[in-house]
This record gives sequence, C-alpha cells and structure tokens, in this order.
Amino acid sequence: MPRNVHCRINTPKVTSQIIDGEAIIINLESGNYYNLNPTGTDIWDCIEKGVSVSQIAEAVAQRYAGDQTDIENSVSQLISELEKEELIVIDGNEEAASRPNVTIPSSASKQAGQQFEAPVLQKYTDMQDLLLLDPIHEVDELGWPRAKDDSVV
Repeated sequence: MPRNVHCRINTPKVTSQIIDGEAIIINLESGNYYNLNPTGTDIWDCIEKGVSVSQIAEAVAQRYAGDQTDIENSVSQLISELEKEELIVIDGNEEAASRPNVTIPSSASKQAGQQFEAPVLQKYTDMQDLLLLDPIHEVDELGWPRAKDDSVV
C-alpha cells in the first residue's frame, strides 16, 4: 500500500467511539462490531483525523519502542484488515493525495519504555441479529434520524 494514501471511516455505514483507550466500532450494515487493542486504537484515532498511512506509522513509532519495519508492516496490515471489513475506505483520488500533512494526534506522544505491540482487531458477530433489527437501518444515504422514503423510485 502506498504510504502517502489517506483513509477515512466508512460513514454512515460505520460508527465508532473511543472509550477508556479502546476503540469500539460498529458496522451498521452488517451488524458486526469490533474493538481494537491500544495500538490499534491509536491507529484508528489517526484515521479519524485524516492522517496519511506514513504519518500513522510515524506516530506509532514515536509512541512505542520497537523496530520501524515491524511497526510499518503492522500498520499496513491493520489498515488492510479494516478495509477488508469495510470499516474504512482508502482515498485514492488526487485531492486526497494532494492534501497537506495533518498534525499527528497528541495521543500519539511518546510514553517512556512502552514496547510496541502489534495492533489487533477483534470481530464480534453475536449481536448481528439485534443490531440489524434496529430501525436505524431504515434510513437513506443521508443517515439517521431521517426515515427512508420508499415512495421514491
């Protein structure tokens, strides 16, 4: 994956929140929900802020002690996994590529002695049926709380 690409959250299909240092992510279309370990949460935070893949790898390398190549590979691997699960979209257009550098989030500041741990995305499917029953799925592309107008052809 090219290092200067940007990712974005796949909204309105995906919603997320970081609670106590853990990213909780819900794919409203599939009903799957996910969480990320602390390293993955740092990466998710960077994606939310529009940071390029290379800047994400730099931010993680600044925060954690570890091999730069391992960090870069782990970041790329997680981004690929997030894309495969349709949680993020890779911005491949010229506008995204020509964006100025984005400030690395302050949460990525170095913490003394903290060893790098590969990011882990955990997927849960046990609540699919309940999440898909929610009337939030009866919306158009403008999202919730607007109800889908089925009379429009």
